[in-house]
Amino acid sequence: MNGIIIALLSLALTPLVFAQADLVDLQKRIEELESQQAEMVLQMREPKTTVQSFLNDNLTLGGFFEPAFTYISGPDTKSQYLNSSNTLGLNLSAELGTPYRFVSQFITALEIPLDNPHNNPDVSDDLPETREYQDFQSRTVLTQGYVEYSRSRMFNFQGGAGYVPFGHAPQQRELVLFTRRGGPQLIRSEDILFPLWQGFHLSGSRSADNIEMGYNLYTFVPATRVRTTGIGARAWFSAMDEKLTGGLSAQAGKNNQENFELVGADLKAEFFPYLVKTEFAQYIESGADSWTAYLEPGVYIYEEEVLFYIFGDYAFNMVNEKDTSSYDLYQKWEYGGGFNWLPNSLTRLRLGFTYHDYVGPRSQLQGINRDYVAVDISAGVAF
Repeated sequence: MNGIIIALLSLALTPLVFAQADLVDLQKRIEELESQQAEMVLQMREPKTTVQSFLNDNLTLGGFFEPAFTYISGPDTKSQYLNSSNTLGLNLSAELGTPYRFVSQFITALEIPLDNPHNNPDVSDDLPETREYQDFQSRTVLTQGYVEYSRSRMFNFQGGAGYVPFGHAPQQRELVLFTRRGGPQLIRSEDILFPLWQGFHLSGSRSADNIEMGYNLYTFVPATRVRTTGIGARAWFSAMDEKLTGGLSAQAGKNNQENFELVGADLKAEFFPYLVKTEFAQYIESGADSWTAYLEPGVYIYEEEVLFYIFGDYAFNMVNEKDTSSYDLYQKWEYGGGFNWLPNSLTRLRLGFTYHDYVGPRSQLQGINRDYVAVDISAGVAF
């Protein structure tokens, strides 16, 4: 009899127990809401001129990772194969309230650079007589960091540093976007392009008859004349829903003791399944002119997943490899081809073959052949 009474009492009290638990949970939720409301009221009451440093809700984080495996060999270049680089890029942007925002990018690389890359036997004593991979190098570079004020499509003002709006390849903000790992000689040559604007950048665009037209004006710091400021400009267009884009670019400033100008033109057309990119740039300085141009056509051979490409890339460059008074004038063709596999919009896998063909009167130095071949396997992942 007692057991039956206890069971009936338990059944009767069960709803009360659950109701008490619900009240406790409800009380916790109310306390959390009150805390959030108090924090919001406090932020609203603070003066708008107060500068704060905290994790903003409007932060955007992204980036990319690119590992590479390289094989090189040549008549006077010993065969070498290695994991030549692992590169990580981190992008961070923050909305600071209309019309302001902050943008930054850091690139960290663990790589093995190619020493004496042009097989010049007259290089300094601390480098090998022929090109050779030797030691690890780790570096972190701030490639972008600026605050932007956007008043309208025709007026966007940035202060800080970022990629120069010169041509097509130099504006690539993600290494994984290049069809060829590392891009063309235009951005790898040492005496042609100043890759980052520093100081101020003004840009804008407008539409007219289904054609988008825009401009860029910026300042930069010459590498060997940091006490001066150079200026750069670009005029560009985009038509047919960005299937056809191109522009004219220029830089001017003072390097060493000489004034210089840099001029360039670029064109990109993409009409599926065909793609073609071409650029030209010339560095003009008294006694040190350099120029480069490339053509890179491609075709998607399996929907939009597999891209087959070929290229021809020429550079006449003046590279200071020994000291400040001697230059190695070299003329060089890079040509070859390869495949890109894009299994999704965030991944690019590459297989590329390049023949580095030195031409002209300095194609050989002291009997050393400067030509070589390179096979490159790399992956790019964006996140």
